[in-house]
Amino acid sequence: MNNSKLAKDILRSNIYCTLATASHFGLPWAAPIFYALDDNYNFYFISRPQALHSRHIKINPHIALAVFDSHQPEGTGNGVQIAGKAYELKKSEIKTALKWYRSHFVPMQPEFFMTKTGYRFYKIVPEKFYILYPEAKEDKRIEVKI
Repeated sequence: MNNSKLAKDILRSNIYCTLATASHFGLPWAAPIFYALDDNYNFYFISRPQALHSRHIKINPHIALAVFDSHQPEGTGNGVQIAGKAYELKKSEIKTALKWYRSHFVPMQPEFFMTKTGYRFYKIVPEKFYILYPEAKEDKRIEVKI
C-alpha cells in the first residue's frame, strides 16, 4: 500500500487523537480530543478556552498529534504522528469549521461558540506527517506527504 494512502486511511478512520501542547516554559501536556478533518487534512476540534491545552495554544501554537487505533494488536498497528500549529478560530471562520465538525455533544450553531463561558473552535494546520515504515524490520518512522 502507498504510504501516503496508509496515513490518510488512518486519519480518516479515526475520530480521536492525542494532542500534545507545551507552555511557554516548555512544560508538556497531552489531551485526547475528538476531531474532524477537512479536505486538506486540517483538524478541527472544540474545547473550552480555560482548558490547559487551549491556554497553551494561545501562547505557543506549536503542537504534536498522534492518531492511532488503540485496539490494534501489539506489533501489528500503525499510526500517524503530526507536527503543526494550532489556533483558536475567529468568529468569521466558525461557519467553515461547522462544515466539517459534527457533534451531538454541544449545539452546532455559530452563536454557541461565541459565548464567554462556552466552547471555542480550534484548527490544527499540520506541517509534517509521519508513519511507522511498514516494510522496516525495526521501529522506523518516515515522513509522508499528504
